[in-house]
Amino acid sequence: MYDQRVACGWRFDEVPSWIEAAKKGGKIFYWALLSDAVPEKGKLIEKHIEAYPKESTPLRDTAAEVRLVPRQPTEAEFVPIGHVAVDIHEPEEDTKLGLPATGTVWIHQLYVSRALHLGGFGAGTMSKIEALAAQSPMNAKLVALDTLSKEMQTDPDKRDILYREGLHVPTISNEEWYIRQGYEVFKRESDGYTWKTEEGISMSLTLAYMKKSIV
Repeated sequence: MYDQRVACGWRFDEVPSWIEAAKKGGKIFYWALLSDAVPEKGKLIEKHIEAYPKESTPLRDTAAEVRLVPRQPTEAEFVPIGHVAVDIHEPEEDTKLGLPATGTVWIHQLYVSRALHLGGFGAGTMSKIEALAAQSPMNAKLVALDTLSKEMQTDPDKRDILYREGLHVPTISNEEWYIRQGYEVFKRESDGYTWKTEEGISMSLTLAYMKKSIV
């Protein structure tokens, strides 16, 4: 997980806190895998590993619970090409944003291997996590997320700071991409998150809050 967050370039320092939250039934992460039905699956995984050799060792499904609800792990080995998280916020947080107090599930930290971009795997991951969110134990009727506003990723000055040397510059803004997945913006926050670069530069990020009905 840490290596993938480093590759993503965002919030890798928060991985330990996410692990502790998951143990308490909070935010949980799902690995993004290639289905056996994907053409040339083996070659695609090789392409991913070539770009990220630290991820060459397969993982094993050992998770014995989801949000403290028991499940039977498959013990199957797999090589993840990304990850995505789901969480249920406090009802007061949701209602403050104008969202229902119950039935809202948040999607966070979507990441798909840069080596496999433009293959439709991000859209496929979102479709799958939305379906999982609608099932027990989360039982979502609405999914929500926050992401960088279009302005943050298209303004040249802001973009140069955000995507410093070595980081992938997206060809389409997050906001526009999520709109293509059926999401709509319902709120913007100019000081939604304060981000610090490795050089110590602090920058206030404008966030777009987005939602999608899944029932």
